Amino acid sequence: MVRLADLPEWEREHLLSKDAEPLGVPAWVAPTKPLSDMRLALITTAGLHFADDAAFEFADATYRAISNGEDAGDLMLSHSSSNFDRTGFQQDVNVVFPLDRFKELIARQVIGSLASVHYSFMGGGLLPQVYENTVRALATLLKQDKVDAVFILPVCPNCTRAASAIAYYLESEGILTTGVSLVREISEAMQPPRMVWTSFPFGYPLGKAGDVDFQHQVIKQGLSLLEADTGPVLEDFPLDVPHIASEDAPACSITLARPSEDATTWKARLANELLLFKPWYDLSRRRRGRTMVGISDTSIDEIMDRLAVWLDDRDQALPDFKWFKYATEDAKAFYGEALIAQPGDYPPGHTERQLWNETVLGEALKEYHHYFASDPKLALMARAIASRAAVEKSTGSFAIGHDNEIVPQMNNKG
Repeated sequence: MVRLADLPEWEREHLLSKDAEPLGVPAWVAPTKPLSDMRLALITTAGLHFADDAAFEFADATYRAISNGEDAGDLMLSHSSSNFDRTGFQQDVNVVFPLDRFKELIARQVIGSLASVHYSFMGGGLLPQVYENTVRALATLLKQDKVDAVFILPVCPNCTRAASAIAYYLESEGILTTGVSLVREISEAMQPPRMVWTSFPFGYPLGKAGDVDFQHQVIKQGLSLLEADTGPVLEDFPLDVPHIASEDAPACSITLARPSEDATTWKARLANELLLFKPWYDLSRRRRGRTMVGISDTSIDEIMDRLAVWLDDRDQALPDFKWFKYATEDAKAFYGEALIAQPGDYPPGHTERQLWNETVLGEALKEYHHYFASDPKLALMARAIASRAAVEKSTGSFAIGHDNEIVPQMNNKG
């Protein structure tokens, strides 16, 4: 659970190092109508988009528009942060973008209506101030859509900063906001207008994939804050995600048998492992009717081959970083979707641990991470490859500014 006291020391210190000062005098818009008459829009910072949309760049303050009538099940994810579990989104889009839940609220007459368009940002890596111009311009579009309030959901630690910034700038433009905080200390410092802090794992802002009632409980508390008379308001959600013991979760049986025992090169090892994952990925795609794989426009076989080139010969040029980021996201999504197709219940983070600790792909990506992390000029790239949990240390406390400059992050509050 994401209580700082429960996190490893290196993760706790990393999060506390984030510079999370208020962006100005706290913004606040008083409600003028009951919730049942309000028109709501959704904003997620999960980096969601459709296959035909441009994927999010490594540092990107733009947004993607998602029509209220489009099938959210077709959304893909190209978030730059590696520090959250994608499994929840793979299993249930609503855990990060609850369009179905909000349509149910209309049917129940809890809210009045939904905006014709919703929006996705990518909340990783950037200073919160970088979002200002985009969000203030977006406020004009929301007003044209007659939106009264916005519900905001982050997925990673830096997303909580981004969500707080989006809330602040929208509220200062006259639009009510509420949503979820994943790191209470960041929200306490930044003072967004209204947030519900949850103790859920990163990547699960609504707590449980596929659990409609649980998701509605979180949403209900967030929406209730729209009726508060004064703020800022930061409330704690009273429940944790129901626990699934890690020892009860299935092991990664895919890698227990290998088609070739004489595979010694990275190319052969990755190719052999991929053969074992493909049937499970195909099963997963048939079951769910969708996939997160595809943002690199490269086949999974070619991705594995190109990843192996530098690993097998360190005199070869490193892959183009933009392609590398998208390709590794595709590879991790392919493996994650294959793993969750196996029978059994998976606690949050379980498939991530399997990927990093039990697969050749995880071993290969750690090789890239260690090389990039050892070179100051490439250290920023290392953050996009492996999570802090995978390498068990902080991946650097810095952010990206308005001009793509690297800005050291120092929270003097301790």
